[in-house]
Amino acid sequence: MTEEKIVPSELSERLCQIVNEILAKFNDENVTPSEAGTIVLALIHRLMGVLQDNQEVQRAFVTSIIGVVNEHLLGILEGSDSPTCQN
Repeated sequence: MTEEKIVPSELSERLCQIVNEILAKFNDENVTPSEAGTIVLALIHRLMGVLQDNQEVQRAFVTSIIGVVNEHLLGILEGSDSPTCQN
């Protein structure tokens, strides 16, 4: 993975495009929600291994995962809309 200087709006647009491409691939392959969850967990596991030598970045990544889960749970409790980048 290379680090590039990208402004937040470009990063958001770039990541949304990648997420949408992955979701389209999941749809093409008829990936079930359970299978998609397993794929996501496998990717997280792999990334944690890649970040093993950089504890600060690894902690920041874990914190961001916790934040996403917390936002999702709060959204369920508050009945909010789906997150961005969702097809």
